[in-house]
Amino acid sequence: MTSTTKAIYRSLSAKTTLFIQICKEFWQFADDGERFYEKVVHSFLPALCTKWREAGTNHIVTIVLMSRVFYDQSEIDYAAGPLRRDDEGRWYKDFYRIINDLEVIHDWKSTLVSLKDSFWAFQRDILLTHHYHQASLGHSSTSLQAPPLPRLVGQLSYAHDGPILEALNLSLNPTETHYIDRSLSLTGASTIIITPGTGYFRVSKHLLRLTTTRLVDQGFSVDLITLTKPPLHQSPIFCFWGVEPELKAGAGGTGSLRSMDPLWGGDDDPHESLGKERTVFWWEPFWMSVSFWNKQMDLPFREDRYVTEAVTYSPPRLTKSNRAGSSLARRCMRFAH
Repeated sequence: MTSTTKAIYRSLSAKTTLFIQICKEFWQFADDGERFYEKVVHSFLPALCTKWREAGTNHIVTIVLMSRVFYDQSEIDYAAGPLRRDDEGRWYKDFYRIINDLEVIHDWKSTLVSLKDSFWAFQRDILLTHHYHQASLGHSSTSLQAPPLPRLVGQLSYAHDGPILEALNLSLNPTETHYIDRSLSLTGASTIIITPGTGYFRVSKHLLRLTTTRLVDQGFSVDLITLTKPPLHQSPIFCFWGVEPELKAGAGGTGSLRSMDPLWGGDDDPHESLGKERTVFWWEPFWMSVSFWNKQMDLPFREDRYVTEAVTYSPPRLTKSNRAGSSLARRCMRFAH
């Protein structure tokens, strides 16, 4: 140490934001027979709280539920509100609910009980109660017609279609000017996303570019917690539609390397990209770290036990059109055995 050495004091406590994704996989069973939402409240969060208690931290925690609901064309009129369309032309709406807001939680038992109840209440509200209130607001009390009956509208998205980037931008808004009059009691900000997926997400290219720019400017990183085993592909990874970038000569006769990145080049100018073929690109976020939580509470792990690597969804109903393919599949299975 010299006279020019500057001492930096940091606190172990931080402002932590927990995003929990509610999707179709959230209610499914894992390989050990436990549902994914049970893994959140029975294994992961208790283990996380134990680590915080052992480290002597005093985090300010915010817990937010997030979900995306897709609607069919016949449900648009009933699902009134700020509907949006994705790159594939599907109508959707994003929902968020704050469970705990900037609270220092010492007793997590009561919080976990209310959080488990909030999972079911949140799904009921976004699929039933919300749309019934929207339809009731548009119905006049003096009208002779009967008020609309409540009905389920929309369906939860899969994990790879969730509003991951939208949630990150919401968490970045309060820290946009973190360098001005900063509180020294909390010297850190952490964002944790809990998902039942594998770390693969389909996102918008322009929103991904905006999120990357904001995260780099603010110097924050994101921790992704997946409740599955490590997949057979790279994780985390984002998928988006774009135009193949072309190398353009600059003033010095050399092209920009950044323009060849699919995220930053290709379709910057809408007039130049008009009429060009769009393709799918895969991009690995350098600002996101992933951890796989697959702790089995009731079934201890054994080396000689067979572990599946993929989830098999319900097979389609057998019809005349696919009966031939089904018989071929059975012959292949006999050959494999």
